[in-house]
Amino acid sequence: MSFFTGTIYSKSMNMDTSLAVLLPQDSRKHRSLEESRNSIKPPRAAKTLILLHGYSDGYSAWLTRSSIARYAEDYDIAVLMPEVQHSFYQDMKNGLPYFSYITGELPRLASEMFNISTAAEDCMIAGLSMGGYGALYAGLTYPERFYGVGCFSSAFDLRAIAASVKSDSEPQAAGWDNDLRGIFGESPVFSEKSDLFILAEKNAKAPQKPKIYISCGTEDFLYQSNTAMRDLLSAQKYDLKYEEWPGTHEWGFWDLSVQKMLEHFLPAPS
Repeated sequence: MSFFTGTIYSKSMNMDTSLAVLLPQDSRKHRSLEESRNSIKPPRAAKTLILLHGYSDGYSAWLTRSSIARYAEDYDIAVLMPEVQHSFYQDMKNGLPYFSYITGELPRLASEMFNISTAAEDCMIAGLSMGGYGALYAGLTYPERFYGVGCFSSAFDLRAIAASVKSDSEPQAAGWDNDLRGIFGESPVFSEKSDLFILAEKNAKAPQKPKIYISCGTEDFLYQSNTAMRDLLSAQKYDLKYEEWPGTHEWGFWDLSVQKMLEHFLPAPS
């Protein structure tokens, strides 16, 4: 497994942007300390996971706070970890088109640069909190582009989050107001296309839909919106696996969640 971090130029955003990448390299099972199997190459381009960060994190969070590198090696997959700031994975009204970058330009650039597969049958997208929102937003908007979507402790209900933060006396409330204006305009209006509950109902009969994995801790402050999304997706007959266990909004829960998601979407490592 190889690891790279640096910048990639995005035409859609007209700027360099940070990106961390994990790549299968040599078909060695380092975890069991086997000898290198020289000259053995993977039979095909690796499957890809686009892994999204949360609101208070950045592109390096999954690398520094979870064991994703070990899990990627176990499953012989590539992992792309992009930077989106506080965009909530939107094409911002007064900002950058992060959604177009994540769902279109990044997969294309990565497949060309790193010889990995981002074809629909090989590409997963997942994230925590804000990133869980972004993953489901991508999977519902472009159901033909991903075979798996993972959502951990996800901020599914933007309207509820906006209302709760605006009523907060903490300094973060002022920052959230600025972010909202950047994302949705000076008089923020949440469009139907960014409402995951509307999107889920609208696309329920799409001919091709990804598998969905959702996890949430039973003590998480976002638990209610996660169970509401679970109920909606189940009622609309999505291919959903939902799991909950005792936990809050923290990295121990998300590290276990990404393991469980990979176990669900991929064959067990040999």
